[in-house]
Amino acid sequence: MAGKEVAVLWLLAVLGWGSGGKVLVWPADNSHWLNMEYILQELVVRGHEVTVLLPSCFLILNSTQPSPFQFEVVDVPITKKEMATLLEEAFYFWFYQERALSVWASLYRIAQLVYKLENVTKIICDEVLKNEALLERLKASTFDVLLADPLAPSGELFAEKLGIPFVYTIRFSVGNTVERLCGMLPAPPSYVPATLSHLTDRMSFLERLKNIFSFTVQDIMYHYLVWGSWDQYYSDVVVWPTDASHWINVKVLLEELVLRGHEVTVLVPSSNLLIDYQDTSSPFTFEVLQVPFTQKTLHAAMEDFLNFWMNEVSNVSPWKIMWKMKEDLEVFTNMSKQVCDTLVMNPQLIAKLKQAKFDVLIADPLSAGGELVAEILAIPFVYSFRFSEGNVVERLCGGLPSPPSYVPASTRGLTDQMSFVERLQNFLFYFYMDLFFLKFWRDEWDGYYSNVLGRPTTLCETMGKAEIWLIRTYWDFEFPRPFLPNFEFVGGLHCQPAKPLPKVLWRYKGKKPETLGSNTRIYDWIPQNDLLGHPSTKAFITHGGTNGIYEAIYHGIPMVGIPMFADQHDNIAHMRAKGAAVELDFSTLKTQDLVDALNTVINNSTYKENALRLSKIHHDQPVKPLDRAVFWIEFVMRHKGAKHLRPAAHHLTWYQYHCLDVLAFLFTCTAIGVFILAKCCLFCCRRCGRIAKRKKE
Repeated sequence: MAGKEVAVLWLLAVLGWGSGGKVLVWPADNSHWLNMEYILQELVVRGHEVTVLLPSCFLILNSTQPSPFQFEVVDVPITKKEMATLLEEAFYFWFYQERALSVWASLYRIAQLVYKLENVTKIICDEVLKNEALLERLKASTFDVLLADPLAPSGELFAEKLGIPFVYTIRFSVGNTVERLCGMLPAPPSYVPATLSHLTDRMSFLERLKNIFSFTVQDIMYHYLVWGSWDQYYSDVVVWPTDASHWINVKVLLEELVLRGHEVTVLVPSSNLLIDYQDTSSPFTFEVLQVPFTQKTLHAAMEDFLNFWMNEVSNVSPWKIMWKMKEDLEVFTNMSKQVCDTLVMNPQLIAKLKQAKFDVLIADPLSAGGELVAEILAIPFVYSFRFSEGNVVERLCGGLPSPPSYVPASTRGLTDQMSFVERLQNFLFYFYMDLFFLKFWRDEWDGYYSNVLGRPTTLCETMGKAEIWLIRTYWDFEFPRPFLPNFEFVGGLHCQPAKPLPKVLWRYKGKKPETLGSNTRIYDWIPQNDLLGHPSTKAFITHGGTNGIYEAIYHGIPMVGIPMFADQHDNIAHMRAKGAAVELDFSTLKTQDLVDALNTVINNSTYKENALRLSKIHHDQPVKPLDRAVFWIEFVMRHKGAKHLRPAAHHLTWYQYHCLDVLAFLFTCTAIGVFILAKCCLFCCRRCGRIAKRKKE
């Protein structure tokens, strides 16, 4: 049987024996294409449809000539001339230089050429992976198989993205490295000569020694030179998400990671609020955790939580608020533990996740468990975070300095300009939150984490191992305050230029009002970002959520804030202090209050000027927030962590951190010194008194 028939036979085994299959091709250029073309022509003859992904810089393929194949041309920022020059440089080395150079000089030259070809290949891959329209079109085509040449990486990555099997056509790789290490092809160096070694299967002792050396050098080169950067390009990310608005923000970050070639797996509870794990068009892989509580139970808990903080909190005492906060924490903590249990009590799932060899875990510390999963999988983790109540997690677990004299505790609605009474309130709130959460964590989580990990530990200690904290604010929003090198600002990463809106829109779910104007349309959901970016938008009435606040900052729109709970009071307090918002009290709000507030922010030009000033600060960054967030996640992947950025505070006890042991020592020394001095003075006085008494006698 001829080689072409054998190749087609194996492809048909993947496609199925009938005609009408769809084949997607990721080709290698030059002579590699000539060989692959024969196989593809035979597939077309047998009734299969062949589509070739063709980079515009390829030399031998021409999409304008008549062909039995369909071409999906990928425009790349590399010209055919640049590609030809690079190939000529490679050919010149192999034809004229390779034999004349020493082994080490030859290896160094090969490394240079590989690096150049690798950069070109990555540029080509980026143009496919970042083209959402192209990827959607390829998914919609429902291909049955992808045919690729491993000489040109990424064919296997595209197959993974499209969820289809792939088949390789290959002559060989240098040193048979790909076939041996990836394809698991046995290649005993005693009688299997390494490719390009110019050896046969009849080797002397010295030749076998040379053969082993060739295999070893090629393995090292591929692992550390070639695959090192590709591993990061192909790397996998696992996510322990927080629901609701937190998911909206982190989803943008994850989508960007997917566009940059990373595989993203989301560990999602079967009952949740916003994460649609049944969406087949999602770019993420979902690992669904079957939790014992129902969607109805979750919604009921959320409705009770929101009803209290939005409608009842203004009418109850501070002690009642604290008691309610404790009750809510217990409810959601029990749910979080049930989510954790579905993973940590499932050895098959843990084995599956370990086998996937994820490079990093992304979590939100608002939902405990992500750091525990990272510890179980022995991988670094990165936090995406707005803040915790009283900044407890950031301060006690992240080691973030927060002087209560000018750093306002979160959720108190204070600014950095505090009176004595406000500083007193701030100090007491910090102190109370520390005691409250340390006791709560000790009672609820410390034992849980210790039991799962099989060693004494605490929730806070585990959280403190986060490599990077991506804080969803920036200096356009924050008051100046000390930060740490592993805390990075990425506020507004979800913001983008607005798309045009042709009509007046209203987001409304109720019955259509009879008085609705003819120029107004009602929608269940509308793109808030596009509305805020519309040139006619004069003001933004907002509850003060961080996502909405940043969209307003991005587009320079002044705000009327009506905060209700969580971070909203703080967010509006920040905007009010920066002169870009007017704040209203939801519990006492009247129609005229809203009218007056709107007139104020619209007619008083200082609000618009301040909003535009914040917008300019936001846009005037050396790196966009989304790019900065992706950079630090990829940084952690490349370096297996960021331990060099973590402060030594994590290794100190609380009394060492505040130098209480040093102060105690100095106080003791001073006390001893004063005591000795006092005793000496007393002794001298007594001695002098006795002498004086003797003289009188």
